[in-house]
Amino acid sequence: MRGFFLFLFTGVLFALLQSSVLPLFFSPNWRPNLILILILYLGLSENLSRALIAGLLLGAIQDSFCGATLGLYLSVYLIIILLTRLLSDQLNVESPPLLLLLIAGGTLLQNFLVGFYLTIFAATAPVLHILLAAIPQQLMANMLSASILLTLLLRFQRLFGYRSGLAGLMYQSKLHGS
Repeated sequence: MRGFFLFLFTGVLFALLQSSVLPLFFSPNWRPNLILILILYLGLSENLSRALIAGLLLGAIQDSFCGATLGLYLSVYLIIILLTRLLSDQLNVESPPLLLLLIAGGTLLQNFLVGFYLTIFAATAPVLHILLAAIPQQLMANMLSASILLTLLLRFQRLFGYRSGLAGLMYQSKLHGS
């Protein structure tokens, strides 16, 4: 349970960074979506019920901090968590290149879903052209941020008392090689 609250605290911190600090330093196309990275990580490392609850809360937090349309990111993150859980059953989620590929796919899926929802439900067709033009920069920003965050997580993992072998990080158990 402590880990769940740590994820929520991290999500609130990421929402504050995304809405107030990162706009000072990066143009809109180059801002990483830290909450998306956390959502993908939650989908890989937590059980389905905790991941869905955290996705609901983090989506609502991002909607209230960063979005004008309530429920947009909430529904997008629920779909991303469900698809991540489906993929995690079929793939080796402890492979770092695969995790970066998953982050790239999550970024593309998030942009597609946000553009689809805003085009269909809000009748704002030009938004899709803006989102499509920003995809390459956002892919690079998200993948670079994910690499940095995973490196920091690996370094500080022992301080928080987490289990060894978190999703996306190389881990060899005590039984490795025996």
